[in-house]
Amino acid sequence: IFHANRTDLFGANNDEKVQATAVGGVLTDLGRDFAALIMDASKHAEQDKYFEEKIHPRLARLNTFAAGKKFIIGDNLNLVDFAIYQTLYVIGKADPKALDNYPNLQNIFNNFSAIPQIKAYHESDAFKNKPILPPTAAYKFRA
Repeated sequence: IFHANRTDLFGANNDEKVQATAVGGVLTDLGRDFAALIMDASKHAEQDKYFEEKIHPRLARLNTFAAGKKFIIGDNLNLVDFAIYQTLYVIGKADPKALDNYPNLQNIFNNFSAIPQIKAYHESDAFKNKPILPPTAAYKFRA
């Protein structure tokens, strides 16, 4: 974060830094809830209910915040965009329909994916599509 602050990657001004911190907090909560789902086999029986109660409200909040933006904070790439991309990638792999109702988040995801360096990495042999969960994860991905 120190380097991100020095290069404006955490926000070019105080407003952007506050927004990045707030989005980071929502991502932390979303990650915690998603981690609970993937690591606790007892939650799998009611997976749809868990998504509806825990995951979708946070995605909806982020989707509203992302309206009309190229990246999560605005037109410029922000450190938080890396975290949101990773979060959306994993959730999308877990449930391919999970992001269907969040066009603003899909836009953010697609814009990040289109960054030439990110796109080149994804097309390279270095990129590994799986595994994305630890071996101790109890979660089974949907087809």
